[in-house]
Amino acid sequence: MVKFVITSLLIFYSSLSFCCDESVAKSFLATLKWQTEDYPPYNYLNSSDELVGIFPEVLTLIYNKLDIKLNIQNIAVVPWARLLQSVKHYPDYAAFSMVTTTERAQKYQLVPLPVVTKISIMVLNQNESVINNKKLDELIIAVVRGDIGQDLLNSQNILATQAETTSAFSMLQMLIHQRVDAIAYSEDVTYFQLEKIDLKNSAITPIYSLSDQSFVNYVFHKNTPDCVINIFEETITELNEERKLKPVWQKHFESNDG
Repeated sequence: MVKFVITSLLIFYSSLSFCCDESVAKSFLATLKWQTEDYPPYNYLNSSDELVGIFPEVLTLIYNKLDIKLNIQNIAVVPWARLLQSVKHYPDYAAFSMVTTTERAQKYQLVPLPVVTKISIMVLNQNESVINNKKLDELIIAVVRGDIGQDLLNSQNILATQAETTSAFSMLQMLIHQRVDAIAYSEDVTYFQLEKIDLKNSAITPIYSLSDQSFVNYVFHKNTPDCVINIFEETITELNEERKLKPVWQKHFESNDG
């Protein structure tokens, strides 16, 4: 029965591409079930358990511009692996934020914001000299299961032992307590997580860049109608041209620097 329902939804949403206009696209966006994960400064729960960050704020701007109602606080914050499965299998789900890879672009529809992140292998600053004397394949590297760090280690054939975790916090705890040699993760997000546990950015240092210029995206089911993707992309472009996007990420990045 579940398979039948999923198949029916896929057929229904795929058929929308043949008769899809602006009103249909807006209706589709209005009924989407959004999910996200803890990935600051892009999306995270603040001290009051409210969903904040660059992607929630920009999503609010997008929906407001399209005159679609959206309650950001109704968006579910779930483990990354569950988010991936939801968007992969159910056409009425969407999520943020996902770093671009070739494999992900084949599985999902990705809509980037004009902001990039750097993915690196990072170590405790106090252990840098010792770690640099080892080959990458000899290291034990903590990763978040299904995250871009793990994807890039695998795609670049780095044969280090991977210690899988379900969250950035768990991954950092393993590094801080020296249960692993390194982590593979976004530098921006790592520095935000360090602030949560009262450590300075200088406590951790990158030793190897996995990706220098990775775009960060909203992610939709592969069969999402083209008109939905188009109106979403066009609205982001308009907001950027109106200079409404830059202040959003300036606020979050500068708040961390301060």
